[in-house]
Amino acid sequence: MNKVLRTPFHFVIVLIGLFLLSGISALLDYDTELVINVGAYGLRLWQTILELASPSSIIVLWGADDKQYHMFDIFLSTYPYSFTILFISFLAAILISVVMSYLIMLMPRKLYRASEKGVNILDGIPDVFLVVLFQLLIIWLFKKTNFLLFDIYTTGEERIYMLPVICLSFLPVVFLVKQFLFQLKEEESKPYVEFSYSKGFKKAYTIWFHVFRNVWIHFFLHLKPIFLLMLSNLLVIEILFNIKGFMTVLFRTATSSSPAFFFGMLLIFVPFYIVFTIGSRLLKKWLKGGEYNV
Repeated sequence: MNKVLRTPFHFVIVLIGLFLLSGISALLDYDTELVINVGAYGLRLWQTILELASPSSIIVLWGADDKQYHMFDIFLSTYPYSFTILFISFLAAILISVVMSYLIMLMPRKLYRASEKGVNILDGIPDVFLVVLFQLLIIWLFKKTNFLLFDIYTTGEERIYMLPVICLSFLPVVFLVKQFLFQLKEEESKPYVEFSYSKGFKKAYTIWFHVFRNVWIHFFLHLKPIFLLMLSNLLVIEILFNIKGFMTVLFRTATSSSPAFFFGMLLIFVPFYIVFTIGSRLLKKWLKGGEYNV
């Protein structure tokens, strides 16, 4: 396929997939046994098309009493909050993983191996366990010192940021550090590194200015699964911290409002598809020819 048409084609295919997914709750039915109800599914998709023709009239049920809100009102009030947490966590995970990987590479061999083992252990921690552990530690600290380090739960219209950001970025940091260390060790054995050392450049300079440059492509390839991981974990974070956020609204609309669910998925997919597409093109130009499929 022509490269010019490939991106729009992929975009349209994903849009169709999201639309078909929006009515999936009507596809499965249960009477005396689980059955696939194709007729109800088709009807749901048709109703979704009709309602999307007038998006200002789409209603979302929200709150403990299932109060009715206009879709745009509830999305505009929750989307910025949730994606502020996601964006800050994403940037924090990138910056922290880069710095940690660089510092670990400069450690003596024994400390390096100990750090590598520590990263492998942390990589196996479930995200729910991590959130609960942080909350328990803060409660324990508060009982011992009467000092509340972070708010661990939202009430009413209150908004918290620090602890959700820490919990959401922790596992991506561990994953990225693990990948960075693997790629950096692979690059460190190549001839250009020995040549740099032979020219008198120090290890700190060689790793930062030469080795890191060659692992950025691998780093970018891991950003997409990292983003999807953080996006799925964002729902867990919102539930455990009682955050009235966008992902919780989207979860509710999955079974209560197919048009709102489809529109909400577009709010996630479209901006980040554009960002990753532009990033891929810029990276290919930077690598002069696009040796990798990014």
